[in-house]
Amino acid sequence: MNDLRFAFRQLLKNPGFTAVAVLTLALGIGANTTMFTAVNAILLRPLPYPQPDRLVEILEAARQESPSVVAYPDFLDWQQQTKVFAELAAYQLAAFNLTGADEPERVPGLRVTANFFRTLGVKPALGRDFLPEEDTPGGSAVLLLSHRLWERRFGADPAVVGAPSRSMGGHVVVGVLRAWWPTKRRRRLFPWGHRSRA
Repeated sequence: MNDLRFAFRQLLKNPGFTAVAVLTLALGIGANTTMFTAVNAILLRPLPYPQPDRLVEILEAARQESPSVVAYPDFLDWQQQTKVFAELAAYQLAAFNLTGADEPERVPGLRVTANFFRTLGVKPALGRDFLPEEDTPGGSAVLLLSHRLWERRFGADPAVVGAPSRSMGGHVVVGVLRAWWPTKRRRRLFPWGHRSRA
């Protein structure tokens, strides 16, 4: 106890040193907290899918070249011939024009193959997933909404599911994803898919 009293007296006698010490400690603790938060979010926290350790991303690369997107015909060949993977799905970054009563908005999203969410083990919170027959040229124009977009632009109205959405270019909203669906965009993997998610 006497040592603590002595330390406090010494700190009060030297306010300049005390200020520098406190500031140094605050910066060190803040930097460590920030680093741990980033490492935890990126490396330690598991992906929000069942069995995330079984998911892999496939890129195509020629010798001496960096990885690039996979041509859709190549993807179809891999899908038909694979004996290694239980499922292969494709996605492409995309953007959609959202119109309606509010200001028009450009919404980031993905174009995906019909089995994309099944491959990840993700089920919609509301409505249904894509059907295989919708994954063909000329198939129905359908989409799944992210939970955040559904709440923000559609007021969490369940009636938007199953009806053509004028604000989404006439696409039929078939479902709404769970609230934890990742919102950060990853780099493009495949050049195109038929189904859309916004």
